[in-house]
Amino acid sequence: MAALTRNDPTVRFSRDNMQAYLCLPSPELEGYSPSYVQDVLQRSGVVYGIKENKIQEMIDMQIYNQEILIAEGDLPRDGVDGYYEYKFDMNFSKKPKVRPDGSVDYWSIKMVEMVTEGQVIAVYHKAIQGRDGMDLRGKPVLAKRGRDLVPLRGKGFERSEDGVTYTSLMDGKIDMSGERIVILPVYEINGDVDLSIGNIDFRGDVIVHGSLCSGVTVKATGTVTVDGIVEGANIEAGKDVVLRSGVMGASRASITSKGNISAKFFEYTRVHANGTIQADVFLNCQVSCGESIILDGKKASIIGGEVGAIQSIMVNTLGSDGEVKTQVRIGNGPAVLRRIGVLKNKIQVEKANLAKIEEGLKLLQDLKNDPRRTDLLRVKIRDTALLAGDTAELEKLENQIERAKGGCVRVNGNVYPGVKVEIDELQVLVKEKQRHLEFVRESGKIHMCALEA
Repeated sequence: MAALTRNDPTVRFSRDNMQAYLCLPSPELEGYSPSYVQDVLQRSGVVYGIKENKIQEMIDMQIYNQEILIAEGDLPRDGVDGYYEYKFDMNFSKKPKVRPDGSVDYWSIKMVEMVTEGQVIAVYHKAIQGRDGMDLRGKPVLAKRGRDLVPLRGKGFERSEDGVTYTSLMDGKIDMSGERIVILPVYEINGDVDLSIGNIDFRGDVIVHGSLCSGVTVKATGTVTVDGIVEGANIEAGKDVVLRSGVMGASRASITSKGNISAKFFEYTRVHANGTIQADVFLNCQVSCGESIILDGKKASIIGGEVGAIQSIMVNTLGSDGEVKTQVRIGNGPAVLRRIGVLKNKIQVEKANLAKIEEGLKLLQDLKNDPRRTDLLRVKIRDTALLAGDTAELEKLENQIERAKGGCVRVNGNVYPGVKVEIDELQVLVKEKQRHLEFVRESGKIHMCALEA
């Protein structure tokens, strides 16, 4: 045991109890022994991670009156959660890019990510488990545990026995929603579709790397993409339609989509989309749109025909020098408002009838074999279905009315005489050439507001 000293050795802990620092005062007579220092540390609470070589070094080199790191705990090593590494593009643009010169590049649209049979679509990296630590007082410091993810769900692919590799079972289009992956077949035609190929009716996506000739009909539950010109053909898509070159419809073409539609141009074509329509030119077309119509290319124009959208229309040129009759419409016409009124009355009557049926069933509840009760049950089922259908239609139309609020027709260039603009049940006829206008509804009238050039 060393001789008594003027001051006792001191031990200082870090806040997390993972480090301890020892200070040995200068001894008056004899020095310190390793056992004495060990005893000091243990009485201070240091029972783990002691650096015995440091104790000996401080004694041998007579390191006094300064703090030396004398003990160090083991920090925990957190685990790493498992994760998927996807081998296909999930972040592609579904909207065309605008070139520096103002033109629109419809070839930049990517609607479909393709995979081939046997292609690895995902690799799972398993969780790495952590390692617990220990502080200087011998107390365990728990590490974060690495968590494994559940296997990918979906169809069109298989998982390896070790649960690491996911491989496509077919050539097709890959879609991902949340943690669910679906690979579906794609009907791909490397050339034109004409009468020799015939009509196409496909459950999935259709991609045509040529043109659609007159008289052909293409139906798909998914997306339809056509690289070449669409002539007097018909397209019906359950999702989006992408026409990279446009439509020369000759008053025989019809394009219908439950999603969005984009094309370089439309001529003499009937067009309807539940979503948004984006193009450069509408020439003598009949167009209806559930959301907005955007013509934002350098030569974007609507000339002739009738073009309508629920929310808004944006275009550079509206009409033409020849004062071609051109009609654009946003919002909802009188027919929609009338239909809403009819549905409200019809629903009220249906609810009253169902209430009477319920009363009749209560009176006959103990007569299960009574034919009157059976007839009432049949009528109840029928009227309940009618009420559900009418209620859904009313909700849809009321939502359509709500979405139309605040809509406008915005013209960034010229507006020519012969143009008629309708907003809901209101209309205004342009009688002289003007520039940079926005047509909006205010106080029961259509106002033509000047835009900043």
